[in-house]
Amino acid sequence: MDLDGRVALVTGGGTGLGRATALALVGAGASVAVNYSRSRREAEGVVRRIRDRGGTALAVQADITDGPAVSSMVASVEEELGPVSILVNNAGTTRYVPFPDVEAVAAEEWRRIMDVNVTGAFLCSRAVAPGMRSMGAGKIINVASNSAFTSTGSSIPYVVSKAALVSLTRCLASALAPEVQVNAIAPGWMLTEWIDRHLPPDRARQIRSGAVPLVPVEDVVRSLTGLVANDSITGEVAVVDRGEMLG
Repeated sequence: MDLDGRVALVTGGGTGLGRATALALVGAGASVAVNYSRSRREAEGVVRRIRDRGGTALAVQADITDGPAVSSMVASVEEELGPVSILVNNAGTTRYVPFPDVEAVAAEEWRRIMDVNVTGAFLCSRAVAPGMRSMGAGKIINVASNSAFTSTGSSIPYVVSKAALVSLTRCLASALAPEVQVNAIAPGWMLTEWIDRHLPPDRARQIRSGAVPLVPVEDVVRSLTGLVANDSITGEVAVVDRGEMLG
């Protein structure tokens, strides 16, 4: 995959899958903007790592649920690096709530999860779409989850948000065709900081013990970059979960 001269924006790019994706895109020749909301230290660490390797990177702060902030972020990236031709909507959040405890899902938590996981992806996609269309080419990759196709996960709002993100992927693919290809990946459990940040310790230990199939982050990145490299796939979702949904 040759991405020389291309500019990528990775939301939530300071940790986990976002960090690995940013490094992979730079390794293929792209310049990368690493978005963060609160994880400034981690995002700047990724940028330093990229620059130490001779790559081009920029850390950009923005709350992706804030439309004007997203527009400002994209304008800053375009001014510093050039037009964005690759967008990876990786930023996401959840709060662990066992499914039977529906009373524990507070309205504000529902709104926050939906805002970050769905609205944020839409706002970022909308902000880069005009530039991609004017260039006649662009790739948008949404990071969903295999939970989108089940009724299990960290919480009901998380699962619903990822299912909505799959629907958004197909809607955007239709809206932005043929210039822009929009696809999604749906990983299973990965050993990233996400597990300890969002799950209770006993559940995190259970996952780390191998109670469910664990997916190497590198495998997810390879699937993601494969979609970036392909000009003929759009509106599709690549499930990367070592057969967890089949079990």
